[in-house]
Amino acid sequence: MVVTYFITGANRGIGFGFAKQLSADSNNVVIATTRSFANAAALIELNRSNLHIIEYDITSPLEKMKQDLLPLEKYAPNGVDVVILNAGIGIDYLKTILQTTEEEMKEHYAVNSIGAVKVYQSIFPYWSQKANPETAKKYIFISTFVSLVHNYFPSLTSHYGSSKAALNFVARHMAFDHTSSDLDHIKNSIIASFHPGLVETDFTAPFFSQVNKADLPFPVFSPEEAVKNVLTVVNGLKKDDNDTFFNYDGTKVSW
Repeated sequence: MVVTYFITGANRGIGFGFAKQLSADSNNVVIATTRSFANAAALIELNRSNLHIIEYDITSPLEKMKQDLLPLEKYAPNGVDVVILNAGIGIDYLKTILQTTEEEMKEHYAVNSIGAVKVYQSIFPYWSQKANPETAKKYIFISTFVSLVHNYFPSLTSHYGSSKAALNFVARHMAFDHTSSDLDHIKNSIIASFHPGLVETDFTAPFFSQVNKADLPFPVFSPEEAVKNVLTVVNGLKKDDNDTFFNYDGTKVSW
């Protein structure tokens, strides 16, 4: 079974983990994006024939993003089956709402929510291009438990958490939009958001600098472990799982 994956923010952290684990299967075609080839040394060093790396910045204007995806006509002639929207930022987010600034809010919304909309708009022609009889179309959002509103988790996340809450809304609206699609494979697609768990990366380093891991009420994962957990759930997704938020262990969580 040949499945084509498109992963944003794949040059480090769990994004790199997705690219590494998925491209280890020669049946998969993996398109991994990075803002710059200069920052993609680990990806390049994998040196796998089924792994294609493209420069793609989700803060670029939409038309530039569309141009940057033109290599997919060669790398993914039958379109993309699974999108993993992993790219995101969380900078100096351990603040109260009173402490956060307008510029911090703008920066995080530009990437974590507006950027997600532009990724969808630019990748849609390839994702919707053609049905794959071997797999449903899947669109996966890497979100976070601090984005939840109904199951609000009390923590200092200010601009980061709120921008990820907006991301969740985008995901749910996409699932709603697809119910009226003229394309059966899009109408039957699966949109799901994931909390991959608390993962030790440079992204979470500020958090870990202020806490004792032994005192945390939840496990801490390596990027490899987190990716394996998420992919286990992604591979088993069914149509009934559409428009759902998942914890890393596969349990469904109310948004």
